[in-house]
Amino acid sequence: MRVVACLAHDHDLRLVALALAVALLGSLATLQTFRRIALAPGPSRTGWIGLTAVGIGTMVWATHFVAMMAYRASAPVVLDPLLTLASLLAVIVLAAPGLAIAARRPLAARFGGGAIVGMAMTIMHYLGMAAYRVDGIVHWDARFVVASLICAMLLSGAAFAMFRRRRGWRNVGAAATLALAVATLHFTGMAALSITALTLGEGLSDVTMTTLAITTAIAAMIVIGGAAVSALIDGHTQGESYRRLRRMALHDALTDLPNRMHFTEELERRFRIDGGYHRLATVMLDLSRFKVVNDTYGHQAGDQLLMALAARLTASLRPGECIARLGGDEFAAIISYDAGEELDAFLLRLRAAFATPFVFDRFSATIDANIGVALAHHDGFDPDALLAKADLAMSRAKAARSPEPCFYDAQMDEAVRARRELVTDLRAAVEAEAFELHYQVQASVETGEITGYEALVRWNHPTRGRIAPLVFIPLAEESGEIVPLSIWILRQACFEAALWTNRHIVAVNLSPKHLADPRLVETVAAALADSGLPPDRLVLELTESAIIHDRNFALDQLQALKAMGIGIALDDFGVGYSSLDVLRSFPFDRIKLDASFVSAIDHDDQAVSILRSVAALGRTLGMSVLAEGIEQPAQLSIVTREGCSAIQGYLIGKPARMLADPGEVRQAMLLKPRSLVPGIAATG
Repeated sequence: MRVVACLAHDHDLRLVALALAVALLGSLATLQTFRRIALAPGPSRTGWIGLTAVGIGTMVWATHFVAMMAYRASAPVVLDPLLTLASLLAVIVLAAPGLAIAARRPLAARFGGGAIVGMAMTIMHYLGMAAYRVDGIVHWDARFVVASLICAMLLSGAAFAMFRRRRGWRNVGAAATLALAVATLHFTGMAALSITALTLGEGLSDVTMTTLAITTAIAAMIVIGGAAVSALIDGHTQGESYRRLRRMALHDALTDLPNRMHFTEELERRFRIDGGYHRLATVMLDLSRFKVVNDTYGHQAGDQLLMALAARLTASLRPGECIARLGGDEFAAIISYDAGEELDAFLLRLRAAFATPFVFDRFSATIDANIGVALAHHDGFDPDALLAKADLAMSRAKAARSPEPCFYDAQMDEAVRARRELVTDLRAAVEAEAFELHYQVQASVETGEITGYEALVRWNHPTRGRIAPLVFIPLAEESGEIVPLSIWILRQACFEAALWTNRHIVAVNLSPKHLADPRLVETVAAALADSGLPPDRLVLELTESAIIHDRNFALDQLQALKAMGIGIALDDFGVGYSSLDVLRSFPFDRIKLDASFVSAIDHDDQAVSILRSVAALGRTLGMSVLAEGIEQPAQLSIVTREGCSAIQGYLIGKPARMLADPGEVRQAMLLKPRSLVPGIAATG
């Protein structure tokens, strides 16, 4: 009641209203700049703390002195200018650390920092009262002084605890609470004051007091308004920058279509929507014949084609449809629909975008797309899994070269998934060198002695067990891992062969892609140098398919390798299309008859006649002939009779980590009629 009585009887209520308006508007503007503290990084944070401290200090100071001008003292009054200025500086300096603490996230920090600001406001108030010089005896009631301090700290702490970084009505409540803290501090503090006049001389007139109050309020609002406008401009600028950066982050720079991140977010958003469409489908598109455009006309032409395609696809979209570029020549789409006819119409529009050729100034192109579709209501409601299933269906369409969209089929696409997973595991195994070499023995038909070993790679998968070479070698070819795998096989075979106690040769298969590697000769030379294996103990085996791609380059590579003293063998002879021409053109040391050809010689007279001709051709060209796949004594007898010089096969030894025993090899050679094995003694 004392506070209310002081306010009603001792103040000009018009100036009190002005003071309260300054407090409320100043609080709103101050919290606007305070919001920038929490969002600003690094050094700019300190700047915003200083600007907010100036704003809140000016607001409290102006409210105080406007309210003081509203107070009608019973004695003459004058103001001390130095103490008046000191009170303003004090609240600015003391409020800054409180603002820095209040800008932190924890609730206790926000409340504590606000309480420090309330203490700074209290110090300002009573320092400002010291500048209020009255010609009389001044008495202070300590109870009201303590009450004003507690109210200021509690209400200011509550205001900053209520504040949220995002704009909202709750922040209006925080500003009102901060203004209430200032008003409660001032008028409770004024209720603590009692004055006994000593003289009745003139101090500041009512007109002067009113003029000072209005001038102070206007000046304060200019300062506070400037700070608030700065915060608004900075927030708008940062908001615009954020929106631009977000668009750049979520859209493809070339086509301006949504990118993979945006597409994934949109897919997840649609799964979260309650109600709306009953069904949703994801569609994957992979362009065909696009690489031809890049290779023929250059990447700039490819980019031009992608932009034109994006424009066509965007123009065909309807409500509930979205299309994105995931990367390269891969696109994806989402459609929310109610009836299956809508999905069919959407897929027809997608295909129609490729029907008309793309015509540009310097070239024209016709491309198509392989399309895979996964249906949420049928294939699951997990966004990542649904996208992966659409991708699997698209891969099946690509493998089948089908222009029609392929819908995900669990049984058909599981094989594709398993193949992809195996490729991923293969890539990791190549990086970890998680392979081992087995060796299959090769022996001379004439003497029965071991002549060398073929190095064969084996992969023991950590969960699937041993993977057959017929499975993972083609995968390595397709995925591009065959060259690093071949390099490892070559180096490992050289290192292991160098440790053998005998002087047998080691034969290593050379893939077509490895033969096309310009660094092949350098790689082989490094493997020999690092291992210490003599070049004449290494034989490189390659097939006709490795040669016919670029005959001249392949010939240069082989001649360089042969000049180093390395042996060269033609592998899988008898299953190609240009064997005779290849034999005439390239410097092979050995011909290896393919196992599939040899397997027929014990029951096919024509195969025997061809075998005889090849053996004669080898003798004429000075090339030894090795027959692979010898498993039966009858096959051994035939290849010996027809003039083959060496054999390899399960009859004399399976691939193994350990080298074959020479005695066991000779014993296996004796299984054929002894008359066909010249040079082998009866005792073996």
